[in-house]
Amino acid sequence: MEREVDFGQGSGPTPLRRSVPGPQPRDAARASLVVGWDRHPDSTAALRFAVDLAHRLTAHVHVVHIVDLDDIPVDPDAPDWEEQLRATITGEAARARELLDGLAASWTYHSGHGGAAELLAIVAERYSALMVVIGSPRGGMMSHLDSVLGQSVAQGLIGKRRTPVLLVPGTESSDEGGPPAG
Repeated sequence: MEREVDFGQGSGPTPLRRSVPGPQPRDAARASLVVGWDRHPDSTAALRFAVDLAHRLTAHVHVVHIVDLDDIPVDPDAPDWEEQLRATITGEAARARELLDGLAASWTYHSGHGGAAELLAIVAERYSALMVVIGSPRGGMMSHLDSVLGQSVAQGLIGKRRTPVLLVPGTESSDEGGPPAG
């Protein structure tokens, strides 16, 4: 069940407009974590890490999916373009929910348009998050350009200096990604 969310940004529209609550928690959350999410392996590693950390801390997880060019269908003139976009976004949410459903605490899935660092910071501030968890940069030329141009999500969050940022290294295997046992 999607619902509109007021993020307290004044009377103007906010880029984070949809929120899908998870199931009722089995345990009351003692903290909250915010994690950035997309279909890339580094993001999956970050989500797996955040889920494991949430188990240990009995924390509520706020998953934030920033709708970007990777989500947009290739043919903008396709008659079912909006349906394709909706299906892609719904598929991303379903993949995240598979990892979240085992949490003893609750979770919420947020999605919206805009700059990733800004949207993650908005959710972190709104819910007084203990930390923001993100995957490592993807690497390559575009990642390097993002860093040089100040578009790096990690740099953007660090620049906000309100909530600590945990950068989770990517993994080669999708079975990895949680923190070491301890």
